[in-house]
Amino acid sequence: MWILSWDVDQMRRIAAGDLGRIASFFDANIFYPLPLTLAYSEHLLAQAIQIAPLYLLTANPVLCYNLLFLSTFALSGLGMYLLVRELTGSTWAAFAAGLLFAFAPYRLTQASHLQVLSSQWMPFVLYGLLRYFETRRITPLAGAALALAAQNLSSGYYLLFFAPFAAAFGIWQIAIRGLWRDRRVWAHLAAATVTVAAITAPFLAPYAAVRSQGFVERTFTEVSRFSADVFSYATAFPGQRLWGSSMQALPKPEGMLFPGVVPVLLALLGLFMWGHRRDATRSAPRFVAWLFGALAIGHTAAALMTIVVRRTTIDTGLFVLRIGNINQLLLRAAIAFVLLLVVSPAARRRTSAFMQDRGFFLAGLIAAFWLSLGPVPQSMGRPLEIAAPYALLFDYVPGFDGVRVPGRFAMIVALHLAVLAGYGAAVLTRWRFGRPALALLMLLFLAEATHVPFLVNLATPPRDFNAPEPRVYRPARAPAIYHAVADLPPATVLAELPLGYPDFDQRAMFYSTVHWKPLVNGYSGFEPPHYGRLTAVLSEIPRHPDLSLATLKEIGVTHVLVHEAAYVDGEGVATTDVLEQRGAVEVTRHGTDVILQLSR
Repeated sequence: MWILSWDVDQMRRIAAGDLGRIASFFDANIFYPLPLTLAYSEHLLAQAIQIAPLYLLTANPVLCYNLLFLSTFALSGLGMYLLVRELTGSTWAAFAAGLLFAFAPYRLTQASHLQVLSSQWMPFVLYGLLRYFETRRITPLAGAALALAAQNLSSGYYLLFFAPFAAAFGIWQIAIRGLWRDRRVWAHLAAATVTVAAITAPFLAPYAAVRSQGFVERTFTEVSRFSADVFSYATAFPGQRLWGSSMQALPKPEGMLFPGVVPVLLALLGLFMWGHRRDATRSAPRFVAWLFGALAIGHTAAALMTIVVRRTTIDTGLFVLRIGNINQLLLRAAIAFVLLLVVSPAARRRTSAFMQDRGFFLAGLIAAFWLSLGPVPQSMGRPLEIAAPYALLFDYVPGFDGVRVPGRFAMIVALHLAVLAGYGAAVLTRWRFGRPALALLMLLFLAEATHVPFLVNLATPPRDFNAPEPRVYRPARAPAIYHAVADLPPATVLAELPLGYPDFDQRAMFYSTVHWKPLVNGYSGFEPPHYGRLTAVLSEIPRHPDLSLATLKEIGVTHVLVHEAAYVDGEGVATTDVLEQRGAVEVTRHGTDVILQLSR
C-alpha cells in the first residue's frame, strides 16, 4: 500500500507540472538519506496505474489495495477464458480454464505478495498474439504488447520468468504456420518488441544503479533454498481445505506448490484425448515403430521415476541395472523418439497435429517446472543427476542473480496447466453428461483450492516489544500523531522508534503516506548495509544515549517519534526522558506517542 501510494502521488505531482519528479521517482522517502529506495522492492507501477483514479478520488490505499487484490483473480479468469475459447472453441472449457487459473492453489501461498498474484496479464499476452496470427491485424498485437509491458511492470519476477515464454509462443506460431519468410510479420513483431522494451527499460535502470550502493547479488545457497523441490508439487498449502493436512510431502519455504487434483486430471484428458484418431498409414515394419516407441516411452518413464526416487536398482538375476542419470535417460528417449518419427509417417502426423495445438503448452509446462527447481534440482532434498538450466540463467542472464525464488515459476506452471486442462474440459463436454460432470469438477476444484477465510497476511508478535495494533487505517483516520507530523516543517527528517523491527517499520512506512516526510525507517526485500548497525545503535537508547544521538544527527534526523507503548518495562518512557535530558524538545504528544525535536 505504501508503494502504490508513493507511485500515485509521484504521478499526480508530475501531471501537475513538477517534472523534476520524473528523475526522482525512485527516491522514495524511506531509508533516508539513501537514494533509489523504491528500487529495493517491486515498484508496482502497473498496479498503481490501475488504481490511480480511485486513489486520487478517495485517498484510501486500503480500499485500492483490496480492489486491486480482487482484480488479479477476475482478470486472470477473464484472460484465460479468452485464450482457451480461442484455442478450443468451447465456452464451457474456457470458463473452466479461467476458473482453474484464477484460483490456482499457488495463490493461497502468495496471498501476501501482490506482485506474485499479479499474473493476470499472461493469458492476455498469449491471446493477443494468437489473435494476431489468426487475423494478421495490428490491434490484437498491440494489445499483446501492452499486456506484456503491464506484466513486466507488475512484477520483476514475471519480467524475467514469463517474457521468454511469450517470445517462444510467438516463434511457435511462426513455425506451425510456416511464416519464417514473411517479412511483414517479422516487422510487426519487431515493432511490438521495441515498444515493450521502450516501456520497460526505464524502470530497470534504477535496479541496476542500486548495485553501486553495496547491494550484492543473491547467493547460490540462498537461491537454492528458495527453489522448488520435485516433491514441492506434492506439498499443499496447509490452508487448503481438502489436501492441507494430508498432502505434505516436503514442507519448505516457497515450496507448497501442489496444483490440485482436478487441473491435473483434466490436463491429462486434454493431452491424451484431444483430437485422438486412429491412423493406419505405415511405411515401415510395425514392430520397428513399436520398438522405437517403446524405447522412447520406457526411457521417459524411467527418467520420471528417477526424478521422483533419485536412484533405482533392479536386480534381474543376470545383471544389476542401476538407474540414476536422468540426462542419459532423456537423451536416449529423445533419440528413440526421433527414430520413431523417421520410420513412421503416422507418428510424424500425430506429432505434428499435437504440436500445432497443445505442444507449446506441454513444453512450457515442462520447462517452467524444470526451471522452478532452481540451480540445483532436488528430489526430497537431495540433488538429482539432471541438467540445471536455471543455473545458466543465474550465471549469464542479467537480473536472475537479483531474484531469490525460482519456485515462483510455479505460476507459469499453473498457466500452462490451466490451458491443457481447458483442452481436457473441451473433451469432457463432448461426452454424454459431460457438462454436468465438468460443473461438478469445478465445484470440487474450488473446494480443494480455496480457503475461507482467505488469509492475506498475519501479524507476528514482535519479540521483547508490545505488539502494535494489527489493523491499519486509511490516512484520513490515521493515528493523530501522524497528522501532527504532517504539520512539521518541510525540512523535517523523521526517525520512528522502535526502529529496525518489521512490525513497526512497516507501519511507519504506511503512515508516512499521511505526511511524506523523509523517514529513516524502512522495510524491503533488500536492506541497506548500514541498517543493521543503525538498529543496534538505536535499540537501547537509555543505555548509550550519546552514541544514539550522535548517530541520529549524523544521518540528518531532525525529529524523533517515540511510540512509548511499544516498549516493555518502561523502556519507552525512559527513551523519551533521556532524549529530553540531552536537549530534545517535546513538540507534541498524543497518548503514548510523542514527537521530539532534536537539538542542533
